[in-house]
Amino acid sequence: MENFTFHNPTKIVFGTGNLPSIGEETKLYGKKALLVYGKQSIKKLGVYDRVVEALQNAGIEIVEHAGVKPNPVLSHAREGVDKCKNSNIDVIVAAGGGSVIDEAKSIAAGAVSDADVWDFFLQKETIKKALPLITVLTMPATGTEMNGSMVVTNEDTQEKMGHVSHPLHPKVSFLDPSLTYSIPKDTTAHACTDMIAHLVEGYFNSMEEFAPVVDGYIEGIIRGIMKSTDRVMEKPDDYDARANIMWGATLAWNGIGQRGFKGAYIPCHMLEHPLSGIYDIAHGAGLSMMIPAWLKYKKEAVRHRIEMFGRNVLGLDESKTDLADATIEALENWYRKIGTPVTFQEAGIEEPDYDALTKQAEFLSDYMGVPGYTTEDMKKIYQLADEKNM
Repeated sequence: MENFTFHNPTKIVFGTGNLPSIGEETKLYGKKALLVYGKQSIKKLGVYDRVVEALQNAGIEIVEHAGVKPNPVLSHAREGVDKCKNSNIDVIVAAGGGSVIDEAKSIAAGAVSDADVWDFFLQKETIKKALPLITVLTMPATGTEMNGSMVVTNEDTQEKMGHVSHPLHPKVSFLDPSLTYSIPKDTTAHACTDMIAHLVEGYFNSMEEFAPVVDGYIEGIIRGIMKSTDRVMEKPDDYDARANIMWGATLAWNGIGQRGFKGAYIPCHMLEHPLSGIYDIAHGAGLSMMIPAWLKYKKEAVRHRIEMFGRNVLGLDESKTDLADATIEALENWYRKIGTPVTFQEAGIEEPDYDALTKQAEFLSDYMGVPGYTTEDMKKIYQLADEKNM
């Protein structure tokens, strides 16, 4: 196990009935808040009214920044930065899913810098500080509520870029599973695929021969997410299943499962970001395409880990003719069962542009620190998700 430093400063407030305290939590960081949210979902859920009431009761002035897209875009983030600077915002409150929180993070960084927000993603500028951020999570998936990661798409260049910086950790995050009952089945499926991807990337790429604690942590959370997803597909308002999914998403990408692993790279995210950046599909949908394709391409190199996943997570029998192939097939079957795509065509992409996808992935390979992939490697992995090549 490699040396590492782990520090996660985010306070989690988990469960129902806790939103009224968001006013007092926010007041600790300022008297004027930028309220960041998407479109109408938080109003339909009643979250908007409860958050606004709690902030107003705490004497906090509110400036609204609505309209965050499912794949947050740079132009809207820049508008948020301008609002912060023009209105002397002290603190940001983000109510929504990962897209809302990610854009709020970019605004928090840009609001206290003279640099353009995109310069952080291009690594031309370093994030030294950010406005304090309070979040209300309504769509568990990315783990952004307890990490320093953010993703934004530059709609002019169709580049979807991520950035990680410690100052971006939220100060407090409110997690109420009851707010997730109305999430559609396909959205839930995409979200759960994203959570699992955060865990399997390091797991399959690990060079550790003996890591039973971290391996067991990852395997246990994935089993829990899959079991809870199956229950939610049958009963969307199953509180315990929703609660386990919500907490599983947070634990999947808060840093614990990625610490101590040598070789904990994220090639499937590297390959997926161009997909959702160019074709505007759900991030989880792209991952359910890229993970099986990557596993097929890298099968012999990571066979022992694929087989371990098959045994310990999927419960497959050792007597399978080829346990690695059986594992990949079983994972694909589960993705299809919950309603998330495995091929380009299933995602509605009939003629994928391999050159455009590969060009962005090549840049992301260096940007994300994912070594060992040539242009040809990337193109072959994409082709393994195309029904024309099967």
